[in-house]
Amino acid sequence: MDDREVWSRAVTAVAAEYRALPMALRSRVDATVDAIRSTKGELHRLAEAMQCATICASCGGECCVRGKYHVTVVDILVFLAAAEPLFVPRFGGEACPYLDGAGCMMAPSFRPFNCVTYNCERVEGGWDQERISEFYRRERQLRDLYGELERFFGNRFMHGLLMNYERDVMDRGEPILRYSERWIDGNDDQ
Repeated sequence: MDDREVWSRAVTAVAAEYRALPMALRSRVDATVDAIRSTKGELHRLAEAMQCATICASCGGECCVRGKYHVTVVDILVFLAAAEPLFVPRFGGEACPYLDGAGCMMAPSFRPFNCVTYNCERVEGGWDQERISEFYRRERQLRDLYGELERFFGNRFMHGLLMNYERDVMDRGEPILRYSERWIDGNDDQ
C-alpha cells in the first residue's frame, strides 16, 4: 500500500469515527479544535507581523522539504469540525507532499503543529524578547490543546496521521478515536 492509499484510508477512518462520536463528546472535540484553529491563526499572525513570509520565500521554504508525517489526526479533526474540504497531498516527490505550486495547501490556521510552531534562526533572530515569549506561550497553549484531544481519545496524535492509521487500524485493528464514557458526560474526574 503506497502513501496515497494509506492517506485516503486514514482520512476515511477518522472522518467516519468523528461522525460516529456521541454528540456530547463531539461538541467537546469541536470546541477544542476551534481553539486549536484560533491558536494556530494567532501563531501565524505573530510570525507574519515580523514578515516571516518574505524570509521564508527567500530561502525557498527549506524547513518544508520533508513533511510527510506532519499532518496529524488532530489536523484532520480541525478540517472536519470546520467542514472544510480536505486537500490531496502530492506524495512521491522530493518536497513536502502538502506543497503545491502556490505553497502550502493549507490555510495557516489549518496547518500542522510543526509547521506553525517552527521558526528558523533567520525568522526568530529579528524578534524582540517580548514577541518570542508571546510566541512560545501560544505554542504551549497549542500543545496543551493537542494534549486535551489525546486525553479524550487515549491516543497519541503528534506522530502523524499515517503513523496513527498504520499502528492503530492496520496493526492492531483498533479505532483511532478511542474514547471513554467519562468524556461523553463531561465527567473528567474519574
